[in-house]
Amino acid sequence: MTRTPIGSVRSTSAMAKGRVTLSREDVVVAAGRLLDETGIDGLSMRSLARTLGTGPATLYWHVRDRDELLAAVLDDTLSAVEVPADGGWQECLLTLSERMRAALLPRPALVTVLWGASWRLGPTTLRLADETIALVAASGLPDDEVADAYLALIWFVLGFVHAESQAEANAGFAAHEPPGSYPHLSRFNPSTDPAAMHRRFTGGLRHLLAGIAEQAGQHRTEGLRP
Repeated sequence: MTRTPIGSVRSTSAMAKGRVTLSREDVVVAAGRLLDETGIDGLSMRSLARTLGTGPATLYWHVRDRDELLAAVLDDTLSAVEVPADGGWQECLLTLSERMRAALLPRPALVTVLWGASWRLGPTTLRLADETIALVAASGLPDDEVADAYLALIWFVLGFVHAESQAEANAGFAAHEPPGSYPHLSRFNPSTDPAAMHRRFTGGLRHLLAGIAEQAGQHRTEGLRP
């Protein structure tokens, strides 16, 4: 989707008539840019209308309320995420999760939108959720365990994005404490330096996916027993 500057959403015909004509896409793109500038607390129907040079009533032609607006921004943010078409379920889930992290990290406030939406989400977000849970199901888990594994995966991705956006980069625990004070933290030295974050994300995902695969394997083995 081509991004349109907030100040460039007035059509020629509308300007000739002295009023602003907006499409839903105009409203959603402008809302995303305002979210980037002010954070989620600064994004309201009134502030967005002021940014667009119109009144709040105009926005309600396109979105029912702020919650629907935020869901639309989330949909727009995730629109570039493609589900891998080739490969095994584990590698597809790893790649898909990395793509979701990359899309959401510039707008981590949208994690709270996902957590609080109660499935009142846009078609793009719901499609990604549907295809993600299909990949989890492809592991061979029994049906009554698929939702549990899916939520564990999604919560890992969203929780990592939220934590990564909030964490202050540091070189590790050992650099901040006298040697020997906390021997295990000093030995393993967890850090949040940017260079390590991608490795930690993919490593954590691989552990999670390996656990799903092991559980699915146990289920298949039990199914073969006489």
